[in-house]
Amino acid sequence: MHNRCGYFYGLILWMAGLTSLPATELSEDDFLDELPVVLSATRLVQDKRDAPVATTVIDREMIDASGFTEIVDLLRYVPGFVVNYDSGHVQAASYHMLNNNLARRMQVLVDGRSVYIPSLLGVQWTSLGITIEDIERIEVIRGPNAASYGSNSLLGVISIITRHASQDRGVMAKANVGENNLAETYLRLGGGTENLDVKVTAAYRQNDGFIKRYDSAQFRQINARADYQAGFNDTLVFHANVNDGEVQEDNTFDSAIPNHPSNVVSRSFQLGWTHSFSASEDFKFQYYRQTHDKQNRYEYAGTGLYLDQSHRSERDDIEFQHTLSPLTNLSIAWGAGIRNDKVISDYYLGQQTPADTNKTYRLFGNLAWNITDSTLLNAGVMLEDYEINSTELSPMMSLNHHLTDTDTLRISASTAIRAPGIIEELTDVKIFTVPIVFDAGNLDPERTNAYEIGYIGRFPRYNTALDLKMYREYIRNLITLAAADADGNLPYHFANLDNVKTRGVEATVSFNPNRKFRIELSYSHARIQASDVRNTTQYANSSPDNSFSLQVIQHFARGYQGSLNVFYNSQMKQLATEEMRSDNTRVNLRLAKTFKLADSKAEVAVSVLNLLDEFEETRLKNVAGRRSYLSLKLEFK
Repeated sequence: MHNRCGYFYGLILWMAGLTSLPATELSEDDFLDELPVVLSATRLVQDKRDAPVATTVIDREMIDASGFTEIVDLLRYVPGFVVNYDSGHVQAASYHMLNNNLARRMQVLVDGRSVYIPSLLGVQWTSLGITIEDIERIEVIRGPNAASYGSNSLLGVISIITRHASQDRGVMAKANVGENNLAETYLRLGGGTENLDVKVTAAYRQNDGFIKRYDSAQFRQINARADYQAGFNDTLVFHANVNDGEVQEDNTFDSAIPNHPSNVVSRSFQLGWTHSFSASEDFKFQYYRQTHDKQNRYEYAGTGLYLDQSHRSERDDIEFQHTLSPLTNLSIAWGAGIRNDKVISDYYLGQQTPADTNKTYRLFGNLAWNITDSTLLNAGVMLEDYEINSTELSPMMSLNHHLTDTDTLRISASTAIRAPGIIEELTDVKIFTVPIVFDAGNLDPERTNAYEIGYIGRFPRYNTALDLKMYREYIRNLITLAAADADGNLPYHFANLDNVKTRGVEATVSFNPNRKFRIELSYSHARIQASDVRNTTQYANSSPDNSFSLQVIQHFARGYQGSLNVFYNSQMKQLATEEMRSDNTRVNLRLAKTFKLADSKAEVAVSVLNLLDEFEETRLKNVAGRRSYLSLKLEFK
């Protein structure tokens, strides 16, 4: 470990180039302006230190410097997050994990659109409909936030914000080629008029997954965005995408399931309208529709009989929001929405009822009240009524006190729920008439009570910012599969079995001495106590006790850039495995050169992932060794 620390330290000093590279120093005013604005925590635009819960912002510079090609891997920079791979194309990521490989306890948004897939009870990261090149920033709310975004915000919210069409005028072509049969191509065309900006992106991505697995994947994708300034007070935004994937499936837990291909197609359409009454008041309307189809049919156990696990889900959502400031020291965001989820599946819902729906009605409100010049009260509540379940109320409150212009204390408390999904409430799985999972009914929502004390400090003399959080979370009624009898025999049913207590501390340190050098460091310590009624849940060890991430970014002279990325997790049990995975350190290195010619720009980059070749085993014994790839990017205005 001592040799590794010396190695990292030498790399950081080399990249800093402190004695050889002139750089523009940041003044105190410049540094104080660096603290990011948070858009997602309360649906109000706030300085990060005014947000009611700890929030991590991953900006475009961090994304470019990461060297990652998968969106989900960017969450490794967020303290308390765990990123795993269930297979080469099924990625798992969550805050404090809790054995959930589809983020069913996280609300994941893309430009305000929830990407939760009802037929999967979660999120599939390869089906978001966007590429890593489309993202402008990611805001991660580290804690329950159902008051703003409703069910599934049990552990937190990931808000992915894509780039405005006006930011991407011209032509961009990019290719990544590397080991593991990695081949990715992107083509983006953008243009417009004085009031209209339009861009279209087409992408093809493939890789061979893990060496010892049948899990390669190919994805073809096209997405479009248009931003239209209809008048001085009205803005329209339009999104549409299609994501078509051909993936290989295996299952090391059931030898009756053979290696076989499947097809996944996701589509979405989104329309938003904003009308501004004044600088402090606006009205927003949003509608989106998204569908997810998976064709998955195979011969079962060599019997000559075919099992069809295909499923389709549809989601339609309408929402309006009114933001206003009736007083100079008071801002309010309130609104309402209706959502309809539909799942079609003979396999999951039974051939007698191949389709089921669930309507949700929601009413929400958030306020930010400056009680004094130095004290801010945030409060919010969400009321949700579910067609197949119950009516739930999720409140939140925080008090932020600015000790000085650079030091803020925050105390917050919140309640959040995850309502049971269609598959959990109405499941009826049979394999050739043999019951596998049945509907036992009477499920309660998963519920959490969370308490947080936070400190945000900025130290202009040292060009450093600190975000510190101490928390306790009490989660009850976790839903999992339960056996029909004490011996664990089939059939199973969903039940509220487990309760969890989580406590810990998280810290993020940002160091920006000048505009060419940057360090982002995060650390998390978490302890989980769980009832673990079923041995397969393993909640108590589903997250590492200690983890950290480090990103060092350096811009050299003559268009050269370099970045060092280090990630560490202590031992844990991943995704309900029984064996503890040893602690793991992953180091990524990226070196790039930018060329500027008239109205065009080119970038050549080499990225090495897992530089030290330290093996990381996932729950299915996937081994991730060192991998490298070459990237070429061309932009024409």
